[in-house]
Amino acid sequence: MLRAFLPALALSALALPAAAAHAQTLSPNDLVRKVVDHELTADEQDHTLWMYRDVTNVPWPSREKTVVETHQGQLTCLEQIDGRPLTDDQRNAERRRIQNFVADASARRNAQQASRSDDNQSTDLFSILPDAFIFQYDTAQGDNRKLTFHPNPGFRSHSMEEYVFHKMDGYVIVNTKEDRLVEIAGTLTHGVEFFGGLLGHLDAGGTFDVRLTEVKPGIWKIAKLKVNMRGKALFFKTIGDQEDETHSDFRQVPDGTTLTQAEAMLMKHPAFRPNGF
Repeated sequence: MLRAFLPALALSALALPAAAAHAQTLSPNDLVRKVVDHELTADEQDHTLWMYRDVTNVPWPSREKTVVETHQGQLTCLEQIDGRPLTDDQRNAERRRIQNFVADASARRNAQQASRSDDNQSTDLFSILPDAFIFQYDTAQGDNRKLTFHPNPGFRSHSMEEYVFHKMDGYVIVNTKEDRLVEIAGTLTHGVEFFGGLLGHLDAGGTFDVRLTEVKPGIWKIAKLKVNMRGKALFFKTIGDQEDETHSDFRQVPDGTTLTQAEAMLMKHPAFRPNGF
């Protein structure tokens, strides 16, 4: 049976698409490193602004928002809760919230700082990907190549976030034609203890899944984010990081769009002004 299997394996390898065959000439970790470097460069050079739909299913109740990006930060408008349009009172409250945020320099500054902190943390974790894990080629479909990964025992983390991230097993899907990340998913196969459990732990089985989509040639955005982590912190406080969020209907907005202009865009949205509001 093994003799019959080997020729079949060779034939299937010959049938791989050209892009996947080219990727195979690189070691798995070198391919991931190439993709990571390209992603970081593309992210640094991308200054496009977008409007899109954001649907958050977890935590409950589900919420649907429209988001408008500006170089001063993003502006969001809540439009539905649990699949139902806002009531008049809720709509008026949302309008006031948006107006107050646009007028409040301190609130805008805090939001931008929080966003930059999140971006920096994501960049730091993404940057260690080729070093923190050992990758192996898996399957190929068209220009996409799937690679599985497990922790590199020689890697030493430098932060709590890196420590947890390094405990994951999972997979990445990369587009070998554009050297871009399509999906990354991981599972915490073993529980994680902080300082021997004195400061808490994360339970085994926690997962995350991030999927991206090309919204314009060369421009990729997060389309799906799902996180399911559980544990306990000091004094038995429950750690709950549960997210299930999708982004869709991407529409590019003019470069230089201000928060005031973004507010005007949101107020004109049909879902926000029923009955001629």
